[in-house]
Amino acid sequence: MGNNNTSLKGRKLKIPSIPEDVQTKSIDEKLPDLNRYLASDIDYVENIHAFHFVKRHLYQSNFSSPIEKRLIQEGFNVLDVACGSGTWLLDMSTNYENSHFVGLDFQAIYPQEIKPPNLNFIEADILDGLPFSDNEFDFVHQESMVTVLQKNQWEFVLSELIRVTKPGGYIEISETIYTFNDYGPIMQKLFNSLYSSLLKQNVDFNVIYDLESILESHPAITKVYRDEREIILGPNGGKIGIACQETLETFNNTEMTTEILSSEMGVSKEEYKSIIGKGLTDELKVTRPEFMNFRLWAQKT
Repeated sequence: MGNNNTSLKGRKLKIPSIPEDVQTKSIDEKLPDLNRYLASDIDYVENIHAFHFVKRHLYQSNFSSPIEKRLIQEGFNVLDVACGSGTWLLDMSTNYENSHFVGLDFQAIYPQEIKPPNLNFIEADILDGLPFSDNEFDFVHQESMVTVLQKNQWEFVLSELIRVTKPGGYIEISETIYTFNDYGPIMQKLFNSLYSSLLKQNVDFNVIYDLESILESHPAITKVYRDEREIILGPNGGKIGIACQETLETFNNTEMTTEILSSEMGVSKEEYKSIIGKGLTDELKVTRPEFMNFRLWAQKT
């Protein structure tokens, strides 16, 4: 694996047809915000911690931008947007004591008191614009927002990341793609239901293939680099696959996920629990469902 030079452009998810009425429902309809609900779910937050270390193991680093020496020697100013529980920042600020780190999220689920002295958190929403001056940070990081942001919000969000980055500094984003290679019927049905529920919030996974182009279109960005890692979900993916399976199981079992996906699947909550329990466990023993985590990074001119 390692660096992968195959462009994401033109590659589309093998997403099944979604009924027309799902795609055209008004986004003003009062729908549960799955991602924002989960941010306060303790079990889910713990699994975000676990997935962070899975990704660090896959890449053997918390970032792909060429900034290691400068983090150690120069004392970078680093911003993590939509930092969630702050796992990435806690890891980074502990390892790079000469640099200063700031985490931003709309909900204060990050640690308030027990944290390294070179780490601070700010409660704010990226959609309101970043509360920082132009050219303030040496490195700006964001991950796991493809199931949160609407397609028409991405250009603004990425432009804000670039705005607060210093000339010569780096911007890096990380997301996960579901490839649908060797997905069994249960995994396929779960994804269909998740995709359908997100469409009702005007959130479309396929925007993931536009992110590179959006970055490249900005006048302060001349080249976008990419780093990719594939993961096989479940026991056929080894220890990493099992760890990711446990993360998925926790996500599937949260109260809000159960409520939303059982409704989308047209089954009772009890039937849903059976499907995602023994049914999915057995399916993952005989399939090799693949997904991919990737990082895009660029230097601001």
